[in-house]
Amino acid sequence: MLSKSSGLALTFVLVAALLVGVYASGTFASVLAASGCPEILTDPMAIVALAAITVVSLALGGQPLMIMGAATVTAFIILTLNQDILIRYLTLAAVLFSIGMYGMVVSRNAVRVLMSIELMLNAVNINLVAFARYIDPVYVRGQLFAIFILTVAAAEAAVGLAIVLAIYRNMSTVDMEKFNLLKW
Repeated sequence: MLSKSSGLALTFVLVAALLVGVYASGTFASVLAASGCPEILTDPMAIVALAAITVVSLALGGQPLMIMGAATVTAFIILTLNQDILIRYLTLAAVLFSIGMYGMVVSRNAVRVLMSIELMLNAVNINLVAFARYIDPVYVRGQLFAIFILTVAAAEAAVGLAIVLAIYRNMSTVDMEKFNLLKW
């Protein structure tokens, strides 16, 4: 049996999926056009509808992480549905970078922080490859930088995990709040 917050979160996911379906089919734009709304406001109105559904779901006590995750995916789909492919890549990179930044700032677990840094570096790689493909498709400068970043990220992960393992052996925890080895 689902709890009340899980049920609200699941309802939100279904309503958000319905909103994306209505938006993708063009029904949303035709309803707005029939009400006298200009076509240029179709995307902002869809985002406002999504924001209203999100606020109501959160106010009623839904699970915040599940609702915000579904809202992010839905907003990504709505904002990139009718856009150029470069905009889709850049939006995906921005979403990944934001998730990585959130994980790095909020998490107290050292391994999770390392994973969040890797996610942010991969978002940068997506930007580099996308710009290299669409601005300068003959040369492979963006791909070369992305490979360089991947090698640096692999070295960073190896050194970071080695440090985390050494601290775990001494302190029996990977909680970053308890790392005070450099304090006097």
